[in-house]
This record gives sequence, structure tokens and C-alpha cells, in this order.
Amino acid sequence: MDDNADPRERMNDDAILDESKMKDLILDDLIKMLTDMLEISPTDIRPDTRIFDELDLDSLQLYELVVDLEEVYSIRMPDEDLDNVSTVNDVVDLVFRLSTQSEK
Repeated sequence: MDDNADPRERMNDDAILDESKMKDLILDDLIKMLTDMLEISPTDIRPDTRIFDELDLDSLQLYELVVDLEEVYSIRMPDEDLDNVSTVNDVVDLVFRLSTQSEK
């Protein structure tokens, strides 16, 4: 599978992807976004990495990340959902939930 393909194309090409595979794709995309933004190694990011405590994202970087995720996955991330996000895995779960809701 082409890792440089648009994430939506990867998911739409194989609509039968199971939940864990879709979440793995989202995680890969999120790690790429974070490593590009923060100029850190992908090995520094794990699903349980705390976004604010360990990655030290500032509010502008968080806004950029949210905008990028919304654009890539054609979703809208409500502020109240973002308030409940603390780890990388929380972001993955949120993007997955919102992207699967938008497909219905």
C-alpha cells in the first residue's frame, strides 16, 4: 500500500478495512504530522504519549494539527471532543469515530 497516498483514498480503496487497520492508518498519519511539525523522531511517539505533557504542543501547534486532521479526513473536531483528548491514541480514536460517522 502506498504510504504517500491520501488517507481517505487508502480507506476508500478498501472499504472493508477493519477498525484496527483504519486506526493504524490514522496513527501513521498522525505520527507523520507530529514528527514534521515538532521535528522529532517517529520513535518518540507512541499511542500512550501524552500530547501536552510529553510532546509539549503549544496552542498554535494544536490548532494546526486539528486543521490538518480535519482537512485530511473531511471531519469537524468539536471543541468539547478536543477537551477530552490527552494522548496520541485519544486523537486516533476521535478521528476514527468522526470519520466513520461522516461515512454513514
